[in-house]
Amino acid sequence: MDDDGYRATTSRRAMEASGGQSSVFIKSGFVKFMRPPTPVRFSKNPMDMYPKGTKALAALMKRLSDTDDVRLLVMIWAMHTLQGKRAAIARNYIRFPREAYNAQIGSLYFAPKWEMETLVTLTLNTPKYVFPAHVRDPIDTEEFSHFAHLLNLVKKVEDDESRQHVNLDTIMREFHKLGHRQFPWQTGWDNIASVYRHIFIYGDGPCAKHFEDTYGLSVSDFVGCAFALYVQMGLSPFNPALEAVPFAVADGAIAKTLAMVSQDLYRARAESRALYAKFRNSLGPIPLAYHPSYLRMKPIIRYTGAKNHYIAPFPELVLMRATVGLYYDLIGASTSVMNHARTRFEVYAREVIKAYCPEFDPEPAIKYKHKNSDAETPDVLLKRAGQVVSVFECKATKLSFQAQYGDDPAEDARDQYKQIANAVFQLWRFFSHVRRGIINVPLAEEVNAVVLTMEPWTQTSKELRKKMIEEAEKIAVVKEPEMTEADKRTPLFVSINELEYVLGHSDGDQMLATFKTATEDRYAGWGAREVRRDLGNMPEKVKRYPFTPGAFLPWWDHAETRARDRLAVAKETAEEE
Repeated sequence: MDDDGYRATTSRRAMEASGGQSSVFIKSGFVKFMRPPTPVRFSKNPMDMYPKGTKALAALMKRLSDTDDVRLLVMIWAMHTLQGKRAAIARNYIRFPREAYNAQIGSLYFAPKWEMETLVTLTLNTPKYVFPAHVRDPIDTEEFSHFAHLLNLVKKVEDDESRQHVNLDTIMREFHKLGHRQFPWQTGWDNIASVYRHIFIYGDGPCAKHFEDTYGLSVSDFVGCAFALYVQMGLSPFNPALEAVPFAVADGAIAKTLAMVSQDLYRARAESRALYAKFRNSLGPIPLAYHPSYLRMKPIIRYTGAKNHYIAPFPELVLMRATVGLYYDLIGASTSVMNHARTRFEVYAREVIKAYCPEFDPEPAIKYKHKNSDAETPDVLLKRAGQVVSVFECKATKLSFQAQYGDDPAEDARDQYKQIANAVFQLWRFFSHVRRGIINVPLAEEVNAVVLTMEPWTQTSKELRKKMIEEAEKIAVVKEPEMTEADKRTPLFVSINELEYVLGHSDGDQMLATFKTATEDRYAGWGAREVRRDLGNMPEKVKRYPFTPGAFLPWWDHAETRARDRLAVAKETAEEE
């Protein structure tokens, strides 16, 4: 692909330095666009239309300042919709070339969602109408070419900033940040696995009670109303307040949910700027690509006109708030509530392995005494034919902003990364205690040591994994001086999302082979998903996710039946036509 249409932010040499994983990142190239129906000239360089010496950031902020916020949000909603399952709806809100219809990754007309989210963030953070009316130059928000120009300005700013802080010494840390920015958008939140997993862990027992005591509605009603909002917000950028849902919820549940996931535009702007200031104060200047997104907190924006209307530029973020976001609703909860969530994660890990691969017997931790103190094995002892073939230490700790986007994550989020290092130590201590006869557990000839996390704490970062192991070494010197090098087996850092992928694409032997291969030096820094793909012999049919959210959400099966019925009617209609 030539430079005219798609230009990489990082050099080919830097991409090669990533250990062969460049394919998992989407190169940040300029979006191709048609000549607009205005006299303004566009080219591959978005700065060509500005006076020489104009900085890209200044030009971008002026265009955003000059353009009405609601129009900008509608334009981004339309572009997002244009590339999704309801692309035809976008025709009502933006003019676009044929090639842009339902454009996918790899197309010159594709606009990455993470870059559009950055555009929304900057829209909220940019002061409005700072220039006199006669010199304002607003974007035509109904024209694809103008959107392309705006997004290309974002890319140009990111390019300019990357030249200042990215080099061959820092490129691997940059891949870590890029991964956190891009990968969640690629895997998405509107899938059954994400819904079930987060409800199982954060929406049950004491966690559910804490949520209901705090917000005055149940987790089930909150998630149900959020689903209804997700559907509503995907049909139009102009939405009245939701008044009813097609299943039973408690009185007031809809209004309470809407209050939790939405904010008035004026306050959203103020709170978005405050969010940026908070992290800037702790991390220093933050590149545009990594500005914190207010939409992750309040994915729906309310604006006033003839009446109140609501818009969600990215409707799936409503689902993210109602699933992934449940963790943040537990902040401030008692220790017993948080411990319950951690225990649920361990239970989920055992159940999902058994459901995908019945040949395994995942057993919980064994408690025992050591030096007159309580001790226990890792959280999951994975057995096959009576022998332990893998051990998992589970960590449900959520990634903080500092852990994702700090220049030195291990230091910027030291307390959280120390928990990951401690998990490595706990795995090593298990092997040491088995070797020394302190506890009798039958081990297979090869046993994998896995740190299983809710979030991808060390994705694409060989450097971070090395630091975690070094920190575990320090802990071992103090707490377990009898430990030998043989006990310190190479740990795997696997997120639950990656584990589910491997389970869904493997039989038992292939899963164990993936874990074993991932410990080889040539795969240092690789994720379990990528290692599994590299091993090849992928199945023709992926295993179906084994659980249904209906186990926790009483309305789920009803909604799923209605969806199937609508799909069947649509199919019959299409066949008749």
